[in-house]
Amino acid sequence: MDVRRADGILGQADRAARSVRMLPPQGALAREMRAIRRAEIFFSTSLAGSALGAADVDALLDRGRAQGDHALDDYILVRAYAGAADWVAGIRSLPPGDPRPLISVDELRQLNARAAAGSNIRAGAWRQSNFAGRAGIVAPAAWLVAREVTNLVDRVSRGPQATPVAAWLANFIGRFARLSPFEGANGRTVRLAANLLLRRLDYPPLVFEARERKRYPAALAAAETKQPARLAALIATAILRTCDRLGAAAQPGDDPILPLRDAAGSDYAALAKAAQRGRLRTLLRGGRYFTTAGWIAEYRASRPQGSPKSTR
Repeated sequence: MDVRRADGILGQADRAARSVRMLPPQGALAREMRAIRRAEIFFSTSLAGSALGAADVDALLDRGRAQGDHALDDYILVRAYAGAADWVAGIRSLPPGDPRPLISVDELRQLNARAAAGSNIRAGAWRQSNFAGRAGIVAPAAWLVAREVTNLVDRVSRGPQATPVAAWLANFIGRFARLSPFEGANGRTVRLAANLLLRRLDYPPLVFEARERKRYPAALAAAETKQPARLAALIATAILRTCDRLGAAAQPGDDPILPLRDAAGSDYAALAKAAQRGRLRTLLRGGRYFTTAGWIAEYRASRPQGSPKSTR
């Protein structure tokens, strides 16, 4: 992704989130938000190494059923993370200008304790050992962790200010990952912390789809070395997609959301390229693009006069 396009996506994500905040409360919106939160649990626990599929996660959380032949630790991990995510979802947003911090050290420790519940990790306790250096990355010594986390929380709790939210979050996640302040579950903890920050700003939660999940480790490693642009672009793309889902859920039912292949007809190849490039408004669910007739009409109207028919 080139720098100009990445910068544009950062701004689009903030504008999309502001638009979502203006949507009136309605049942369809609430149902879509529940689906988004469930997707966040699935994708985040997949990043943490859980082998449970989406249907397995639903069975576990909706019916308490350990579906599938997976390791017990995977079910424990998912249930603990879901409990922490529900706690984050119940947090109230802060109104603009509110002087209260967006997150505290105690909340960060509580997120780790909740995410690691049921495991053999000393949940919520700072690590007491030093990590071996990784490629270009040296974590601070254990005795520095508490101070470094306090400094990080103090900075991030002031909010993004003039920085795009996605870039602000990428810097926070990268620094936290470098610190790795807890004995374990650091990845789950920082994703929960990012969603807590977003919740306080009245943003939807961060959901990485399967393709982004593959790119996340490399983007995170770059952010740890103070190169957060790739992670910021992933975050902005995820925010945009989630906002599109919520906006679509709030639309009247006379413009249904359809699989792109069904909605595009003979123009599928060109419209699929437009969707991949972010030029056609779509929703991405389970690796498939969905759109509406109205969004296709908007895209065609935006094309220059005289463009080939297949790209209009």
